[in-house]
Amino acid sequence: GPDGSYFVWKKNGQTMKACIMEQSHVLLDGRVHVLSWVKDSVSENTEYTCSFVSKAGNATSEVLITTEDKDSAGQDAWTKEFDTWRSAISEHATMMQNWRKTW
Repeated sequence: GPDGSYFVWKKNGQTMKACIMEQSHVLLDGRVHVLSWVKDSVSENTEYTCSFVSKAGNATSEVLITTEDKDSAGQDAWTKEFDTWRSAISEHATMMQNWRKTW
């Protein structure tokens, strides 16, 4: 279970304390599904790392967010991709809430 487990978020190598969201859900077999994400805005290239630390082991994911000038030709494509990701995250949050109500 999640007892003693935790997330560590870093932005450009610095540990983050704010803007971190977490969600967990106990599955029927006793395992726990955990999810964490960051609500943040960037104006320059930014590297995020997320580490999940537990007694069973650790895992780390990292991503580099790159920015372009607002007048860049790729802005429309980025806006559409961002909307797609926002929709997927919203759909996941709704699904987790429905699971909680059902179980």
